[in-house]
Amino acid sequence: MSTSSRAGRVGSQIRSRAGHGTSRVRKPAFYLLTVAFVAFLLFALREAMAMVVTAWLGGYAFPIHRVHHVMIGGTLAVFVATVAVQLYRPSKRVGALQAALAFAVAAFVLTVIASGLMAAGEILVFLVPVVLIALLHPARGELLPRLEGADRRVLAVAGVGAIGFAALAVTEFVNHTTLADEHVTMGHYEFMLFGLVSIGLFGLLGALKPTGWRIPLYAAGALALLFAASSLAFPGGEQGSSLGTVGALAVLLWAIALLGVSEYVERGDSSEPPADNAASA
Repeated sequence: MSTSSRAGRVGSQIRSRAGHGTSRVRKPAFYLLTVAFVAFLLFALREAMAMVVTAWLGGYAFPIHRVHHVMIGGTLAVFVATVAVQLYRPSKRVGALQAALAFAVAAFVLTVIASGLMAAGEILVFLVPVVLIALLHPARGELLPRLEGADRRVLAVAGVGAIGFAALAVTEFVNHTTLADEHVTMGHYEFMLFGLVSIGLFGLLGALKPTGWRIPLYAAGALALLFAASSLAFPGGEQGSSLGTVGALAVLLWAIALLGVSEYVERGDSSEPPADNAASA
């Protein structure tokens, strides 16, 4: 064996051992970071997440903020859930982490646009850990969305919703930058801006059928239903972002269509015989 061949073989062995060692370190680091981040989120956001329930109750202390508080509580609860589920079989829940990344990135970018870099700096405490978790994730190679598994029917329904929620988000941006009411002071329009964009992104991510696609898709449907229900329950203009009856019904129908079409397509695909069996038949 030549000297160059031996050197190449030694180099390959070193790289293989280094890669194996990195993999062994990465997995426990992933779980430790995820546990720590989930614990932080539950501590820091527990009161905000509770609003998804308390804002419906009679005698609520902030009656003109019910719709906003329901959506803030619901969206944050979904965000925490998409991170927490990574602690069990994370390779089967890629879609959930995609949703967490989409929410954190949308929150940071849209806050920069709406309120400036200084205000967006506060979101880094959520964005940076999610990015680190993604880099350490056992299935990080699957985190980039792909079109191969998408069904055109589901993607079309999700696309309609994404356009609609983007239009609603534009309204929230205009309200945030032009009005001077309590909702602006409390940052509600700003949250609704990236919260609504996130619903559209969740729907699109689920429509692309990553591993664990139901989590982002059902998150989109659940948040859309929550927005519609709170708008129907609290329709007054003083709520700031209430959709009104027509808008709420449209969002309600979209959420039902998204979930219904997705499950119909999935069951249709699972009932089809494999290609080899079909050919032999």
